[in-house]
Amino acid sequence: MENNLIIIPSRMQSKRLPGKPLLDIEGIPMVIRVAKQAIKSNSGLVYIACCDEEVYKTAKTYGINAIMTNPDHSSGTDRVYEAFKNIENTNNIKTIINLQGDMPTISSSVIRDLVKLKEKIPCDIFTLVNEINDEDEKLDKDIVKVVLSLEKSEKYGKALYFSRSLIPYGEGPVYHHIGIYAYSRDSLEKFITLKPSFLEKRESLEQLRALEANMNIKASVVKNNPIGVDNLADFNKACEYVRNNKI
Repeated sequence: MENNLIIIPSRMQSKRLPGKPLLDIEGIPMVIRVAKQAIKSNSGLVYIACCDEEVYKTAKTYGINAIMTNPDHSSGTDRVYEAFKNIENTNNIKTIINLQGDMPTISSSVIRDLVKLKEKIPCDIFTLVNEINDEDEKLDKDIVKVVLSLEKSEKYGKALYFSRSLIPYGEGPVYHHIGIYAYSRDSLEKFITLKPSFLEKRESLEQLRALEANMNIKASVVKNNPIGVDNLADFNKACEYVRNNKI
């Protein structure tokens, strides 16, 4: 899709898992696995936005587009925006996808579905969630939960809040936020002009910056949740999944 740009922000200095982008999963670095799935989705031009020379060189070795960015960005979206502004020939780009580089098990179909839904459903930002069925995951602070006001179709809804805590209270589904966002050009530029918000800093979740500025975030419920790698246990789980499923 020539009007879409998929950017994967990447940095080696992860506090919980240093060197995370280049951790080897069955012979392929993690961020390269994510980029390959993005390319396979055939949903737009794919770039890795990095601030480390070793990530840049690795991407080039695999024939994947890469662009160097400022190492001091406070969020992945800031890195995505810098990359977007510095990539040539983007005048025709209508949608920018921020795809987190620590989801090595993400499927190309999930990426493709996100892009198609953003084209159909009016909003500032479109993202994905899936239902959490494991009770321990509901209490895991590394798993971001989101409260949705579902539309009549019950396939997508408006995001009301994101948190590391178990929300909402009471009986009913709890949704896990998947780290992929689709922005229009205008909504990405608006987000970047906003200062980090009170709730964003409290929860350490940049999605809340958009909500506090009354930006409209919508999300679709999908069945499969890619494994997000935040720590060594997650990494081992992702390795096992890739090994067992031959992806």
